[in-house]
Amino acid sequence: MSISAKGPQPAPRHRPISTVRISTVALLGIVVAVVIPAGAAALVLSGSIDEQHLPQAIQITGPVTKVVIADDDGSIHVTGDPAMSGVSGTADLKWRGLGNGRPPLEVRQDISDGVLTLTKNCLRGTDCGGADIDIRVPPNVAVQASTSNAGIEAYHIAGGVDLSTENAGITANELGSGDAKFHTSNASIDVGFVGAPKEIRADTSNASVTIATDGRTPYFDNVDTSNGETKKDNAQNRYADNVINVSTSNGSVTIR
Repeated sequence: MSISAKGPQPAPRHRPISTVRISTVALLGIVVAVVIPAGAAALVLSGSIDEQHLPQAIQITGPVTKVVIADDDGSIHVTGDPAMSGVSGTADLKWRGLGNGRPPLEVRQDISDGVLTLTKNCLRGTDCGGADIDIRVPPNVAVQASTSNAGIEAYHIAGGVDLSTENAGITANELGSGDAKFHTSNASIDVGFVGAPKEIRADTSNASVTIATDGRTPYFDNVDTSNGETKKDNAQNRYADNVINVSTSNGSVTIR
């Protein structure tokens, strides 16, 4: 038997390792991920910034005869207190930021000739957040308050009220004989009186209006509504000196 000798065999072919290519953008992403702390990276990814809060004291010694509040994106709560001669309370400053403790807004407090004016004031930029204002005042003061996208509440105020907001409700009770005006939109108005104002005016849209009079004083009820039920159970007299003007749409009106 003869065995033929084999000649030299060619080296086996190996599949080349695929080339790894990292783009410049991906490389920068890796570097950024390494450099940025985990908390900040999460903040960048989520796009959310925690809401910050800081209370600001409101303290004015008397005498005060009228309070004017000019706010926005913040609620307003005013309570008449017989023990008060001045004004006392807090403003909850709220804004979105990184929590450095320096609010971008304040509530200015100016008093002149017995009129206290509280004004939300942006310290940095124009979209600086809001201030929820909660104060106690003498019952006989007049209150004029305006805000937006937040509700207004007023209790035990005898000197008259003029309350205005948008897209939020107005609630008031135990009001006195000072003239009363209420304006909002897309939210209800619910108010009650122990006194008898010469005029009560309530305007809203797409929501209901409820007014509770003192139960004794006759009023001329002037109601304008659409797509809503009207119930008038109060003392009425078309020749009365006192008048109730109500305007709404897509909401009911109740006067009692």
